[in-house]
Amino acid sequence: MKHLKLFSLTLAAVGLLGLSACSSLDVSQSKKAEKVTFAALNGEVEVPAHPERIAVQNYPDDIVTLGGNVVGTDSWTFPNPYLSKKQKENMVELGSPSFNLEKLIAQKPDLIVTVDKSQVSDYEKIAPTVLVNYQEVNTMDKSLNFFAKLLNRESEKEEFIKKFDKKAETQREKLKKHGIDPAKSRISLLELQGDKIYAYGDNFARGGQALTRGLGFQKSSKMTELSEGMGYAEVNAESLKDFDADYIFVDFKNADRAQYEALQKNPVWKNLKAVKEGHVVTMDYDKVYFFGGPTASMEQLADYTEALIRQTK
Repeated sequence: MKHLKLFSLTLAAVGLLGLSACSSLDVSQSKKAEKVTFAALNGEVEVPAHPERIAVQNYPDDIVTLGGNVVGTDSWTFPNPYLSKKQKENMVELGSPSFNLEKLIAQKPDLIVTVDKSQVSDYEKIAPTVLVNYQEVNTMDKSLNFFAKLLNRESEKEEFIKKFDKKAETQREKLKKHGIDPAKSRISLLELQGDKIYAYGDNFARGGQALTRGLGFQKSSKMTELSEGMGYAEVNAESLKDFDADYIFVDFKNADRAQYEALQKNPVWKNLKAVKEGHVVTMDYDKVYFFGGPTASMEQLADYTEALIRQTK
């Protein structure tokens, strides 16, 4: 009789475990099947409430910052040196400017995020596709708000912002100890590409969000114009006087170092306030030119702080 009772209890326990496992599986399947309607540039799109495999152009940093699983991105953003191995563990390069469709299909995305309007119809045949409006995501906070809503990750967003703000405060204090007060200093961002000079707002990578949103530097008037417009503009050496500021940041490839050396001899350049005061900071093009997402911006806080301390008087 004891053996029979024991056997009955064992069967009951196994049954409960089975029910529990089935219940967990049902919840998981239900969560995976849940859909929501998201307002995108290409209209109202039915997307997974909890996407698990995301292919994204331009914004892999923003998604992995929130804990999303990016399984594919474009060739330009894929090399992002600021993302961890864990953040990139499932990420593959899908080509640029448009995704290679065979590679995209092979990654089995359940959500595609794109900036390429011409490819939306092709991508929609593979998975729900969200077309992004650049103006809606052109600052760190706007981008975090957009993707937190899309991915249902509001708590992850808040957690990251707290972490970012804490690191930014630490770096600001370090600058102040070296006599640099970002709140009282205006900046401009320049980039050299071959024989061309470009100026940038604070919302087109190049350390813009780390410097303004993070460290608290003020934008020069021309930089403000660019931030409120296209985000960048080609300029010439003669017009650089319009971008004078307390600090000027210049990035370029090693191959373009000769152009920077030539620029240093230009009379207009030599007459700039930032140049006269020894407040020009050069940065590595390969680390800043296309990497301005939340995680990159957070890591750049220390990069720009150290560069400022090391390179300026």
